Amino acid sequence: MNNQSFGRGGGRGRGRGRGQGGNPVFSRLGASTDQNGNTGSGQAGGFSQPGSGVPFGGASMVGQSDGPVQVSIKGCRGKPEASLFKFLNMKVERPVNATNVNYRGDIMYITVPSMDIAQELLKLSGIRFYGEKLSFQIKPHPVKFGTGSCSGSSDSASIRDRLIALLQTRADPQGSALDLSGLAHDPIIQSMGAGSLQDSKLFEAILVLAAQLYTNVITINLANNGLSSLRPVANLGMHFPKLRNLSLMNNMISDFRELNCLSESGSKVPLSNLSELILQGNPASEAELRQPNGGASYVEKVQQRFPTVSRLDMNPVTPRAEPGQETSGPSAQPVSRKLPFPTAQSFSEDAAVNELAVAFLAGFFKLYDENRSGLSDIYDSAAAFSLMVDTTHPTSEFARTNPDSQKRVDLTTYIRISRNLTRVKSQARRIQALVVGKAAVMQTIAQLPTTHHPVQDDKRFSFDAWRVDVADSAQQAVVLAVHGEFTEQPSQNVLSFDRTFVLVPAPPGSPAAAIGSPCVVTNDQLTLRRYNGFHSWLPQTEPAPAHNLNLSPEQQEMARVLQEQTGLNVEWTLKCLENYGWNYQQAMAEFP
Repeated sequence: MNNQSFGRGGGRGRGRGRGQGGNPVFSRLGASTDQNGNTGSGQAGGFSQPGSGVPFGGASMVGQSDGPVQVSIKGCRGKPEASLFKFLNMKVERPVNATNVNYRGDIMYITVPSMDIAQELLKLSGIRFYGEKLSFQIKPHPVKFGTGSCSGSSDSASIRDRLIALLQTRADPQGSALDLSGLAHDPIIQSMGAGSLQDSKLFEAILVLAAQLYTNVITINLANNGLSSLRPVANLGMHFPKLRNLSLMNNMISDFRELNCLSESGSKVPLSNLSELILQGNPASEAELRQPNGGASYVEKVQQRFPTVSRLDMNPVTPRAEPGQETSGPSAQPVSRKLPFPTAQSFSEDAAVNELAVAFLAGFFKLYDENRSGLSDIYDSAAAFSLMVDTTHPTSEFARTNPDSQKRVDLTTYIRISRNLTRVKSQARRIQALVVGKAAVMQTIAQLPTTHHPVQDDKRFSFDAWRVDVADSAQQAVVLAVHGEFTEQPSQNVLSFDRTFVLVPAPPGSPAAAIGSPCVVTNDQLTLRRYNGFHSWLPQTEPAPAHNLNLSPEQQEMARVLQEQTGLNVEWTLKCLENYGWNYQQAMAEFP
């Protein structure tokens, strides 16, 4: 499916698009003009016209052995600069810390901090990089480059080459996803001395060039760029009309109005196909989620601007319009999420799996509510348990009016051990929050609040169960995902939950078999959220008007389960399954 996850892709072909002439975006980067028409240094800085007479780094380096030294490198023109510097760091076994990267003809000029590093590089002459021999020279009389305009065609081409090298390291092999996150820390950007990404024309240059090189981009990651304004990327819709997924995670956006320049309310070419948006980690989103009804109002503010969004901060939301559909903003009608055939409440691979699931759940919840210590018999000695708290406010129509959904609930007890990977960034903390071993699992579960699961009302629960192969074993396991609700005692708080078990057959004579359990638990993952009701999984008696489909009952049930698990709409649920030949396990494995 096309909803790609954000991440840095592999490189592209070297030199693609190079030498296309004087694009005005590149010739005005950092340039300013005086009253006589001469160009000088602008806000961006570091972009220069050869021969302008002002050397990078200021004073001459002649005769200096303990200060910056200029080194020329032949044989690397057109190669990825970031890869080159990593290669050199490895070969000299310490950071080269190259700055002031410039080109003249086929030769790259860099400045390194000391003569020691320069001499180490000199020893590398003859080494091959990308199949070409490199030649190094120390320049006792540095070649001078200007600090002002980049309006000269040679310097403009140099900037273009460097940005091509940057994009080659940040595009996926298909050219459909660009990872432009953390640009300020990229060696290529640092070597250009571009200054603040907020104030320069750098983003505009990158977007223009990326649009020329990659015409089918649907995913862009702009996380961790310190953006407090989106004006530097306001032309995203013009450059990438097919864009479906955008991450602005961990920037400095403090006002939702900053989004206007990408939406119908402030752009002539808005992001009309946007399906996924990530704003997590920005002051605006964090402040909104702290409000009493923060989740609902957060979604509202985003969908006022982007009514086609169906995933917000990696959580499914109901879109107000299909991608590309014209909309009147807040008054647009939600897209129907009904599948074009009747659906059932639960799914089991076959009758035997269904019988096992029903028997296990009845026994498990009775022990969990009344005698948790008794669960020790049905957990494997090496069982793993994790708990995840979803603190976003439920956004369903049911939750907007239900008192239990609107009630403020103290989740501190759960958050203390939560392993929500979108919130817990520390690797050590993630490892610590994964509870391994029967004794540790039982101790953790015992500390959680007392509960009551209304298992007598079966419409409040839904489950899906299917077999999976066990690696390096002839044995099969059953994955059992149950969705439902419980009431905390004595607070009477009602919470929704998802709980996924991995079950294997109980060995004969085992404690589990002795108490009548057909299986033992090897993995238990519990997800908690504010109450969101049970109406989403009630059987549909009237299917939505359908595309003319000829699906078998098994395919219909598979589509229902996949939609429930992923939050996809009808169109993309069916596309996902068709793309993987109606192989449910492969479709789930490939879903980001």
